[in-house]
Amino acid sequence: MLLGTFAFAVMIILVRKASQTFTAFEITFWRALFGIVFMAPWIMRVKFAGLRTGRPGLQLWRNALHVIGIVMWYYAIGHINLSEGMALQFTVPLFTIAGAMVILKERVDAQRWAATFFGFVGVLIILRPGVVEISPVAVIVVVSAMFYGASNVCTKALAKTDSPNVIVFYMNLMQMPMALIGVAATGWTIPGWAGLGWLVAVAAFALLAHSCLAHALNEADASLVMPYDFLKLPWVTLLAFLAFGEMPSIWGWIGGLVIFASVIYIVRRETRLGRAAMKLKAGAG
Repeated sequence: MLLGTFAFAVMIILVRKASQTFTAFEITFWRALFGIVFMAPWIMRVKFAGLRTGRPGLQLWRNALHVIGIVMWYYAIGHINLSEGMALQFTVPLFTIAGAMVILKERVDAQRWAATFFGFVGVLIILRPGVVEISPVAVIVVVSAMFYGASNVCTKALAKTDSPNVIVFYMNLMQMPMALIGVAATGWTIPGWAGLGWLVAVAAFALLAHSCLAHALNEADASLVMPYDFLKLPWVTLLAFLAFGEMPSIWGWIGGLVIFASVIYIVRRETRLGRAAMKLKAGAG
């Protein structure tokens, strides 16, 4: 999940660059197309039998929700300060944990809720609702976060029957025609070599990020995995400064520290519990 958050952050920077030339639907389409290309060696190795999914209907639902979230988020990246946009995206873990509790019946203990709550407090410190005006595009980010959260719940449910690679394969396969519908409505841009390079890079880091997320959700509860998502903020803050010279306000630094502290707490706690469980299992053996 730590590697996944960094890959997501790099992808966001690349999407900002690509959005100067392409629409959100085009970026989504090319990302899915190149994602399939990157997976070709694995596809040829496992052949048709290895591509079967135990829950095709849930795959379709997951990707319909996900592609809506992606398109809205990609649009917002090109029209919002990246620190503000990333902060708003941190409502995704809240939507994911709530959905996991209601739909998947996961047990969410007080410590996990506390880590998520204080991470969200850090988001509020950055945004200061009621003190400064939130731009209309910020609403788009929050709505996209709702779709991302619903998609993550579906991913966790799919992880019980499908491998992470299968989940990512169907993500790319299904989202290509979905994105093409939007491209048909908004227009098509023929990419030059430079633009093609940005699109290939977006696809590569998106594939890495989603593979990491699928593996993480396959190994642990969504309510444990998603608080790590807050680490995207320091990554995006650093990369946005290096790439575009964007700097968060003092409230961005304070909120980021609160978010970082919440993640460090849950990481240390779960590591300690994991080691204790392994010792107990070894002793019983």
